Amino acid sequence: MHLKRVAIAIVLIFITLGLVPILMVVSQWSANEQAYGISSNDSEQLSFSWQGVDKHIHHFPASSAGYTYLFMGFLSCSEICPIRIQQMMQLEQHIQQDALLTGAEVQFMFVTIDPNNDTLAVRKSIIDDISPRFVSASLSDDALQQLDRRLSENINLELASINHVGKLFLLSPNGAVKRIYTSQQLSTQKMLLELKQIISSET
Repeated sequence: MHLKRVAIAIVLIFITLGLVPILMVVSQWSANEQAYGISSNDSEQLSFSWQGVDKHIHHFPASSAGYTYLFMGFLSCSEICPIRIQQMMQLEQHIQQDALLTGAEVQFMFVTIDPNNDTLAVRKSIIDDISPRFVSASLSDDALQQLDRRLSENINLELASINHVGKLFLLSPNGAVKRIYTSQQLSTQKMLLELKQIISSET
């Protein structure tokens, strides 16, 4: 009788141990289902210096910065870049009209990957003049390559037409990547809802 109880106990232990990884996977799947963008497991903060259209050198993240939507692209692009810029403009308009977000510190940063053609004047007229929340940035070659590697944008300047992935990143005030939006995630309404959830959970 004692051996039978021991055997049953052992079986129950193995069943329990087997359920643990299954429950972990289910829990992770559930968390991912709730997120619209891709959650990043990289807790390392982004940090880089950049030049604005004012010709001054700035640092990211700034000490007073809030959340940042960052996009790396070039202004003569005819594919994903105009879509992303329009997406950021729509997000900014929604933020201005939202009671919770209108006072939040949210900026939109365009990082040019073609600084020779994306001149200060061009960047100012297309990006910076949209609203005070928009800034365009030019990085040194080394800083751009480092940022490209960190964000896996796979920038290729050697082709006849510049090639890159075109993801949109939501960065926290300390420069950590909170969400990654691929070409499959273009709903500004869902992105806005996710931004509100993130800000609410961290305040």
